[in-house]
Amino acid sequence: MTNPYTKADLIEQLGYVQHSLVETVQSASEEQFISGTLDSWSPANYLKHLILSIKPFAKALKLPTEQLETMFGRPDHLSRSYADLVALYKSRLANGVRAEDFNGVIPATYRMPEGITDERQYLVETWNDSNNRLLEALKLWSEDDLDRFQLPHPAIEMLTLREMLFFTLFHNTMHWHDIQQGCGQPSIHKGA
Repeated sequence: MTNPYTKADLIEQLGYVQHSLVETVQSASEEQFISGTLDSWSPANYLKHLILSIKPFAKALKLPTEQLETMFGRPDHLSRSYADLVALYKSRLANGVRAEDFNGVIPATYRMPEGITDERQYLVETWNDSNNRLLEALKLWSEDDLDRFQLPHPAIEMLTLREMLFFTLFHNTMHWHDIQQGCGQPSIHKGA
């Protein structure tokens, strides 16, 4: 799907990327899973970054609409298309925006609970839980309300909930492809 828009489209595509990323991570050797380069995080660190990115969004989707409006106001623009939102985000990346500019989403800030002996399994379970929470919360929103409420995105600007879902889908897909490369797998899926 190259141009998702509806809630059903987004639920389908977010679920697809969630499960595909897990398959990629689980098929990697331990060495592939923990190895990164100077230019690219390890698959483990990409997974930590994605978890840190998705958890606050899932939590925000559970807030009452009145609280969201009080905290962030109403959008002053219509929801952009998936393609337009991706183009905007890519332009920010091209202008030098990086995850490292935002401490809350870098892998170094991820805190593993004590006693975890299988980091990969723990991260996969946390990834699945975070995504499942997002998808369950999303199911409670109407199509219209996805365009009526907004959240701040640290690297872009205020985004409608629909735009934030577009970003999340693109961001998850982009880093799934990074994980595939880190695991020595070809990135055969070229977009969400």
